[in-house]
Amino acid sequence: MSRTLRLLVTAERGAIAVLVALLAAPSGLGLLYLLRQERLVALGRRLDGALPLQALAGGSAQPLVRVLLAFAAAGAAAGALLGLLTRLRPLLTAAATGVLAWLLLVAGGAASYAVENSAPVASRLARQLHHRGLWAELAGLLLGLLAGLYGARRATAARSLPAGEGHAPPEHARAARLVAEHGRDSLDPFALRADKSFHFAAGGVLAYRVIGRTAIVAGDPIGPPGCAAAVLGAFAAEAVRRGWSVCATGVSPQGLAALAPCRLRALQVGAEALVDPRAFSLEGRRVRKVRQAVARVERAGWHVETRAARALDDATIAELDGVEQAWRARQRRVCDGFAMTLGRLWGAPEDLDARYVLARDASGVLRAFLRFVSYDAGRGRSLDTMRRGAADEPNGLGETMVVEALRDAAADGVEQVSLNFAGFAHVMAADPATLGLRRRLLRALLGSAHGRFQLERLARFNAKFAPVWQPRYLLYRRRRDLPLAGLRALQAEGYVRAPATAALPLRWEPAAHLPAAPEPARAPAAVTPPRRRRALALASAGRR
Repeated sequence: MSRTLRLLVTAERGAIAVLVALLAAPSGLGLLYLLRQERLVALGRRLDGALPLQALAGGSAQPLVRVLLAFAAAGAAAGALLGLLTRLRPLLTAAATGVLAWLLLVAGGAASYAVENSAPVASRLARQLHHRGLWAELAGLLLGLLAGLYGARRATAARSLPAGEGHAPPEHARAARLVAEHGRDSLDPFALRADKSFHFAAGGVLAYRVIGRTAIVAGDPIGPPGCAAAVLGAFAAEAVRRGWSVCATGVSPQGLAALAPCRLRALQVGAEALVDPRAFSLEGRRVRKVRQAVARVERAGWHVETRAARALDDATIAELDGVEQAWRARQRRVCDGFAMTLGRLWGAPEDLDARYVLARDASGVLRAFLRFVSYDAGRGRSLDTMRRGAADEPNGLGETMVVEALRDAAADGVEQVSLNFAGFAHVMAADPATLGLRRRLLRALLGSAHGRFQLERLARFNAKFAPVWQPRYLLYRRRRDLPLAGLRALQAEGYVRAPATAALPLRWEPAAHLPAAPEPARAPAAVTPPRRRRALALASAGRR
């Protein structure tokens, strides 16, 4: 899939280069016509033109300086346009565009002479190559293209301000307060990842990351009701000042409606599995496989329990860290995610509100765990981390841990549990008979990338718990921005390697341990009124 996106981006930029090349040579002739009366540039040896049209520009033979100047100016304009619209390599782009323009001059000149003299085109091609004006025009175009490309690159580099990865400690505290007060969406807690940057505006905040010259916003803007469009609008204005383009990934339907004034295009890129734990049950045929999985794990002697993060002891924390490190060591490529994972287990005050599901084997050793984070003032929980041990675990352990998490959430009065945002679940988990032609083609394309993205496997796992599927969207501004926006989103999630980005100096980093839970507030001692104290003293004296 990543190859397809890269090919689309390259094809788009190549088409722009071809179009500019086709316009460069006629533009040179037009400038030559405008300079036909300028004697200051009538220097050098006169050269025959490559095209009959050159006779309209002051004669079939033109001074060398005039030819070079006209085509160099046309090439500079074409190079500047290419530098602004594409990110191809300057030398390669200039050479390819120059060759295309040169071929146009050769073919166009031969064809025009052939038409004028009623002769075969092939008979004129060899003679066309002997025109000295042709080579002078090509040299002018190449020099102009290189100058225009490098000039445009330097201008855009000066305009595009670099972005350090991450955020400062005061920004983390400010964003954490906004998430705690206004975080209603299941992706809101994940705004507090260490590698995300923040933009504060209109009383709210959005989290983003810059890859190349593209700023990828994660999820919905967070803040008071009605502020989403203002927050994204202010960020878009800042992005223009910094020379970035903007896209957003993982946007909810509510966020899509709130951002309608921003006039962005939307593409559904997945669906999130939402389960009401109060209504979930292991009864019925629909969850028969889940029920069998739970029974299988119990027969194997495994024990699954839930634990609040603030209640973890040092021994359990060490076990969790051991499972985490062993899991990472087994992965050839770790995708830490972007939109729906925090990328850490502890290290921030908000991590005390997490909930763990611990799976121990028959000997009592911790082998796997889930971690859920809280949102919407505790009314919802989102699956953040799922870690599994070695291959000898019983089949169905993942289902058993999710069932225990749903039971625990129901006991705590949680109204909604988000299992995960599965990319293209609306395509991969759907009945193929219900899909249209475009979605069937997309399903086939995604299926070819099954080993890398695990899209179908994740979607089918979530479907076992009879969830409600909530769409998630990728937002972008123009149709031609879609391939690059999709590529940047995949790079942010870690599926495709992204260019290296320097970390923000003195950025916030999570601590290496779980923060100490605050001691519960002690109830104030009862204060005895003065009259009551005197009465008690007199009664005590009488007893003595």
